[in-house]
Amino acid sequence: MRGTTRALGPYAVLWRLAVTAAVVTTVCLGTWVGDDDWWPFAPMSQYAFSVRNDGVINSLTMDALTVDGEVVRVPLSKEMIGIERAEIEGQAPRIIAHPELLQDIAVLHSRRLPHQPAYAVIYLRNTSTQIGTGATTIFTLAWWTVRDPSRPKPSGLPGGAG
Repeated sequence: MRGTTRALGPYAVLWRLAVTAAVVTTVCLGTWVGDDDWWPFAPMSQYAFSVRNDGVINSLTMDALTVDGEVVRVPLSKEMIGIERAEIEGQAPRIIAHPELLQDIAVLHSRRLPHQPAYAVIYLRNTSTQIGTGATTIFTLAWWTVRDPSRPKPSGLPGGAG
């Protein structure tokens, strides 16, 4: 018969309540104590903060000294070198502890953009901008001299560009 409905049985109601309670609990815990690893049950930290009118905004960047002697901005995007800026931001503590991981950026660059000058030295930097004054300070957090810039090999560390 069309249009008829019947009440849910007790087990159907019970499992729906259990799933609802689990999702609500996970979202609440993710909001209160979670971090980006809890996504989608926690807010993404890149969007979950505000900055005072006299505060400072920090931004990670990556620059490289090419074999031609020019300092260029490393294009952190999937389309350009195959790795997103967010991945670098997430791996920043690991890169600072193991700067040889920057070797893998040289490998990705040489594979994806072979027509551009190779990277000789790569820098991970933090740019701090003071809101209101616009004063900018750049700190180098890690740097790496690329091994064999004309034909760079992966760093050899787990998770490298190998």
